Amino acid sequence: MISFDEYDISIQKDGLDAGIQIMHINEVIEHGKKHSKIDLDANLPKFDDIWMFCYTSGTTGDPKAAMLSHGNLLSSASAVFSVGGADFTEKDTMISYLPLAHSFEKCLFTVCLISGMSIGYYSGDALKLLEDL
Repeated sequence: MISFDEYDISIQKDGLDAGIQIMHINEVIEHGKKHSKIDLDANLPKFDDIWMFCYTSGTTGDPKAAMLSHGNLLSSASAVFSVGGADFTEKDTMISYLPLAHSFEKCLFTVCLISGMSIGYYSGDALKLLEDL
């Protein structure tokens, strides 16, 4: 866990100034423990619930958004698992270098969550990708 020593408490003040309560992850965990009896099943997403909007840059016309459901994302991730020879486990790590807004990156991110893989994020400079590895 992140210690409070590594946490910039001024972030909370910035949030309050904007009308947003920002909590350290350890505070979130403790808050959750206090409310552990709440049944969250009613809030679980359904297959057809919209998960996100994926925007195009408009290279073929006006920019537009596609509505992606939880089912869309899970179907894409399931297709990755069906590729012959691909066996992802919690012992693997993926290097993330595409923008998270990229639809393929979202798919890979979901594959990592499902399989327990770790995700390493690159420095932001594609020319230093090998160093990041």
